[in-house]
Amino acid sequence: MKFAIKILSKNFEALLWLSGLIYLYNINPFAEGHLTLCGFKLLGIDNCPGCGLGRAISLFFHGDIQGSFDMHPLGILALILISTRIINLIIKNFDKSKMTEAYNGKRTAVTT
Repeated sequence: MKFAIKILSKNFEALLWLSGLIYLYNINPFAEGHLTLCGFKLLGIDNCPGCGLGRAISLFFHGDIQGSFDMHPLGILALILISTRIINLIIKNFDKSKMTEAYNGKRTAVTT
C-alpha cells in the first residue's frame, strides 16, 4: 500500500494532466451543457480562451482538425506541450533504483 501511495504521489501531476486529456477526449465538444469550473462561464461570459482551448483539444481528438484550429489556433500546440509534459514526468519519475527503493522501503546503494 505504501508503495502505491509513493508511486501515485510522485506521478500526481502526470496523472492530473492525463485525466484532463481523457476528460476532453470523452466529452462532446458540440454540447453546451457540460461540466465546467470556468469562472467566466459561471458569470455568463461565453468567450473564454481557456474553454476554447479545451474545446479545440476535444475537437482534435474527435478528428475535426479544422474545427479545432478555428476554435483556438493554439489548441493543437497546447495538446503537444501537455503530452510532452506527461511523457517527461513519467520518464523522470521512472527510475528502477528508486522504484526498488520505494518497494523495499529502504535505501539501497546503487552501483555502476
